[in-house]
Amino acid sequence: MIKKNENEPARDAISRSAREASIPDLVDFVRNMALECGYHDDTIDGLGRAIEETALNIIRFACRGGQVEIEISCIIHENGALYITITDTGAPFNMLLAGTFPETDDFFGPGEKPSTKIMKKAARNIEYKRTADKNMLIFAVSHDPGGIRR
Repeated sequence: MIKKNENEPARDAISRSAREASIPDLVDFVRNMALECGYHDDTIDGLGRAIEETALNIIRFACRGGQVEIEISCIIHENGALYITITDTGAPFNMLLAGTFPETDDFFGPGEKPSTKIMKKAARNIEYKRTADKNMLIFAVSHDPGGIRR
């Protein structure tokens, strides 16, 4: 990971086409970032599963037709917290609210509702934004003090 200078947080990013074949690259990227931060193996595994769940939701629900990109960027703050931003160029889709309101049942077919259970367990603070024709999910993962810093 490269820091621009001591006062700026470190940042890394990966971009892949929104296809299921891209998911392992996205998961490995986040797992490696969490490993570099010194997070526990359980936390790293949970983040990997959360990224897989998120990417599958994006592919299935935001990318219906058309070429869509998924980008994941990570910033490590001085306090050790890891901020993971997942951006896609798909249709507007807030997976955090999907399934929350009864009206959403009309939008999704049987067995089609997006799952967010794993991601909500891995990152207790998740925010959705829609800006510049992009969906953004921001995971804030607290410092994992039992991990080993490298």
